[in-house]
Amino acid sequence: MPTADLATLQNLLTARGVLDEATVDVEDVFGRTRLDAADVDVTVNVDPETDDDDEPDLEALVDATARILAISERRWRQVVDAIATEIEEAAGDPNEITETIDLREDLEIHSIAVFPGATLLSFHAPRQFPDAWIRAQLDDDLDVEFVEVDTSDTDTAVDAD
Repeated sequence: MPTADLATLQNLLTARGVLDEATVDVEDVFGRTRLDAADVDVTVNVDPETDDDDEPDLEALVDATARILAISERRWRQVVDAIATEIEEAAGDPNEITETIDLREDLEIHSIAVFPGATLLSFHAPRQFPDAWIRAQLDDDLDVEFVEVDTSDTDTAVDAD
């Protein structure tokens, strides 16, 4: 993506108050901001994912970033519940789980990556999954599309940290 487009994206994110200190990276714009619904600061990457032939819709990316950051506490709890439910169902027999803390209470949002058509959330779950990342992909309506437990030791969804 041309650097000028990333600089424009950076300016739009800053001008709209979506990211306070947005920084241009090689392929995206990133920064830290507050996710009020979870009462935490998170790293946010906004990645247009375009080839040089594509014209990115920067306004749509800014809107999608603003939408996830403005999510209500109630809706956030629904997203977290859907993620936890999907993991619990995949885990099988709940009697074999030795950790007593509910996964919904253990999930800690770490980063958000916004792409055209999708948002990727990366969570820590230090008690239940201390050596893994929980990744959830949301669609444009902020519904959970995909969940995975990633045992890599870095948050590859957001490489700005």
